[in-house]
Amino acid sequence: MLKETFLHSKHKELGAKFTEFGGWDMPVQYTSIIEEHNAVRNAVGIFDTSHMGTFIITGSDAGKFLDYVTISDMSNLPLHKARYSMLLNNNGGIKDDIIVYKFENYYMMIVNAGNLSKDFSWLNEHKPATVGIQNMSKDVSMMAVQGPKAVEIISKLTEEDIASMKYFTAKDITFKGQNASFSKIARTGYTGEDGFEIIISNNCAEYMWTKLVELGAKPCGLGCRDTLRLEACMPLHGHEISEEINPIDAGFIKTVFWDKDFIGKQEIEKIKNSPSKKIVAFICKNGIARAHDEVFFNDKKVGYVTSGSFSPTFKKAIGMALIDINIDESSVLQVKVHNNLREINIVPKPFYKRAKK
Repeated sequence: MLKETFLHSKHKELGAKFTEFGGWDMPVQYTSIIEEHNAVRNAVGIFDTSHMGTFIITGSDAGKFLDYVTISDMSNLPLHKARYSMLLNNNGGIKDDIIVYKFENYYMMIVNAGNLSKDFSWLNEHKPATVGIQNMSKDVSMMAVQGPKAVEIISKLTEEDIASMKYFTAKDITFKGQNASFSKIARTGYTGEDGFEIIISNNCAEYMWTKLVELGAKPCGLGCRDTLRLEACMPLHGHEISEEINPIDAGFIKTVFWDKDFIGKQEIEKIKNSPSKKIVAFICKNGIARAHDEVFFNDKKVGYVTSGSFSPTFKKAIGMALIDINIDESSVLQVKVHNNLREINIVPKPFYKRAKK
């Protein structure tokens, strides 16, 4: 039985097509992936991301605990700041990628839907008695409002100013006419665009979704969420990152804070200066490469595609691949698409980067 978000009935009303994702019945598209993708790039779209997990971490040693279970410096995270990080397993593989937010007397952690239960168990397994972890996931809904008009749309519903919020900051927020016991907003997202993520008590979720759509936010599904994040070269767990891929090979060495102990540190220290693989971005000629398609150089397999799709922004077939570290990026590689070898060219990451104002 697939799980449903609190907003599932709203998606049905809008005629969404659904797909299974991380054990959830999620909207994959409402109109078309390209139309929804372009709405986010050019105006504003809204995603139901309530399948994601929300944990509250409290206690006098919460910062030290997060230092130990993540690869980042969380004990010194400034108030109302957010930090992208990862949970590693004992072998240095990536259990999950997460975002941690610092509030007045606690931290908030957002985890991926398919890893929610696994992450919660892992954190509880390693926490000291002085730390508490509350799983808020069933009590709150999460929606991402993304695109250049996100500020304009959301500002019509908030009591406080959000336009001045910096990227990767978060705060408590009051929405006009709403009485939410839990109400946060963060200037974060998974699209490469400006935008916000709202986490709010379920009793206010339907109102917020309806009002944001009425104000012009286009409902968007997982289909364009994937094409948007791929253009921005943002990783997806189970693709660019996984329990079998470490943060060094995945290209996240700059995310690792080495001046502390953390789970998996000893294993990734061994390869800190000698990774065996690398994630590259590529353009595929005469076909669309998909995840798991094999990559070749001079008839020798040198890696595989982690993600691939058609780019609505650039109207080209794009992708990312995990390949041998010693492959020269000026080399012409080939990928096997439906048993046919197609030429690919490695290009700089990301494909898309929004212009800074």
